[in-house]
Amino acid sequence: MNSFKDRIKTYYVTAREFVKQNNPKAARAYVLAILNYALQSYNEADTIVAKAKLSAFMDTWIAVSRDLFNVGISDYVLTCFGLQPKAEQQLPKLPPKPATPAKGGAQKPAPAKGDPQKPAAPKGKSPSLPPDASAKAAQVPTLPSYDGGINIAGLIDEDSMEQGWCAEVFDKNKYAVVQISASNGDSNSSGTGFVISDKGYLLTNDHVVFDEDNGRYHSKVKMSVFGEKRWHEVKVICSDKRADVALCEFDPSGVEPLMAVKRIEDYSTLKQGADCLIIGNAFGMGLAPFTGVVRFTRDNSGDLVYTAPSNPGDSGGPVFNRRGECIGINKSKTLSFNGTSADSYANATPMETINGLLKKWTDLNNIVL
Repeated sequence: MNSFKDRIKTYYVTAREFVKQNNPKAARAYVLAILNYALQSYNEADTIVAKAKLSAFMDTWIAVSRDLFNVGISDYVLTCFGLQPKAEQQLPKLPPKPATPAKGGAQKPAPAKGDPQKPAAPKGKSPSLPPDASAKAAQVPTLPSYDGGINIAGLIDEDSMEQGWCAEVFDKNKYAVVQISASNGDSNSSGTGFVISDKGYLLTNDHVVFDEDNGRYHSKVKMSVFGEKRWHEVKVICSDKRADVALCEFDPSGVEPLMAVKRIEDYSTLKQGADCLIIGNAFGMGLAPFTGVVRFTRDNSGDLVYTAPSNPGDSGGPVFNRRGECIGINKSKTLSFNGTSADSYANATPMETINGLLKKWTDLNNIVL
């Protein structure tokens, strides 16, 4: 259900923005995307209960699609997107039930143009819904719940959304990011790391866990998850100094909650000017977000470069795009160019490079992430 929620959430957020902009045509395109994916999930569901919930879910959003096509931004549409004050929310009125024709009388009229039809739920691979396929509801669709039900309004954190995408991405990923504390006798350092597998693997910078003064890795490396005061032992198992990336292992059984970040699948889709959010542990004061804009997806050194006020302790933190996908690992900031001081010029190892290292390390060490 988590993958279902993630995909639906993306479509929902986009459709909601178009509703706010009073653009029913664009909003309906994403509502149909919601229905297509819901139908696919219906076909893949293996229990009667799951199918019933998904069927009720589709009934609601078929009605939304119908209103967007025939009416525009109706009160019902606003209600389903959580944009109608609760005091004003009302169930939509049912159309009058047509009289049953006498035997041998006129045939039942065909649905009017644009009158959506409910998608069938065939076995096997589900087809895409046609542009105007949403079924005339025989009953009033269930209004979206606000208490975590299957309907989409219950799947979205409305409060987080109203705070902006940065708050949403941080809230979604904060339990996958950890504070790192490393020591080797009198030598100490702090930084950030992030979990990439619930089997107990995380990434951080090599320089966070390496003791430059003594030329060896810190003998004690610990991590703490967001909101916790407990520390968990961490072991460095693989590292690459040039990329400044270290793969570490920890015991996942004692970590609660345990989450992993989602890595971007195709780094080439990242564009200059894209927004980004970094979670770091500046000065060891705790995990917190800060933002920037991508300057270069790869500079002459192969680094991801972005505007960000990175500080000591932020090293090793994940860099996210607006979708909450990790696009790199924060590692340094440029202080000057040819004697001229630089401002908000931060650098990260791109996820494309990290994925190559992970493949090499996991193959050599028989690791399953």
